[in-house]
Amino acid sequence: MTERDYALCGWRVRSVLPLPELALWTGPDEAAVDVWINAGALPAVPASAPWLAVDSQGSVRLRVPDLAQFLIEGGRRITVDILGQETAPAWRLFLLGMAIGVLCHQRATFPLHAASLSIGGRTVALLGASGAGKSTLALALLRRGHHLLSDDLTVLDPANRTVLPSFCRLKVWRDTLEAMGEDMTGLQRVRDALEKYDLPPRQDFDTSPRRLEGVLLLARGKAPERIAVPATAAVPLILSHVSRPSVGRMLGRQADLFRAAGGLAGTVPVARLIRSLDYADLGETVRLVEDFMDRG
Repeated sequence: MTERDYALCGWRVRSVLPLPELALWTGPDEAAVDVWINAGALPAVPASAPWLAVDSQGSVRLRVPDLAQFLIEGGRRITVDILGQETAPAWRLFLLGMAIGVLCHQRATFPLHAASLSIGGRTVALLGASGAGKSTLALALLRRGHHLLSDDLTVLDPANRTVLPSFCRLKVWRDTLEAMGEDMTGLQRVRDALEKYDLPPRQDFDTSPRRLEGVLLLARGKAPERIAVPATAAVPLILSHVSRPSVGRMLGRQADLFRAAGGLAGTVPVARLIRSLDYADLGETVRLVEDFMDRG
């Protein structure tokens, strides 16, 4: 298999598997490889075995039934064992989501279940549970000319609270694309059984780290509204959106994650952003995001 080097979160990633979602590495040739992604057979485990297991060395094994297994070791190596035969390359969905989230814990970063964007040159993280509308809002912001830095997984360097951009693609449900009048020609499903599609980038992707300057916690409501959250209340809310929190606990990262959340809440404006399910209100929700970032 041919190896290629990609850029992800500022790391040089060398992979024998094609990863078209990622930007190609354009850094210096002499730079060390940070992460290796290999293909290989992993020992089979019983169907009754946990889908996630951590061994005494901190290596993590993930199992997606009938699709793939992943072994993540030392924050530097991921072995992918592809089992399924789906038309869509669904194993990449889990590699670039779950497996990279685990790798982030091993590398002592601060991974959040969030989308992040550059709004007029200033960086905001949109935190929210699945179904909160992160990708819908991100798409609406992209249509306003803003720039995507990550979708669903936002990786922060806890030392200086900077966003480490991952890849510039959105995963969006069909009903959202249709409601927003998006052309779906040529779009690929993220999994055969899902009406969710991979929306490629609309602009060049800058992988440079960005200082985070705002956090919005998405929630559903009757009408768009933004409510400031004081720092003390923001800490547990941010912690509740850590990606793969069970892995963080298994790796003994509770204190590190708490410090990272506290540092973030103490230095970056945090607010709740209430959004309705009515697409007619999406423009007002976008305005609230832009106004939040304009205020600094």
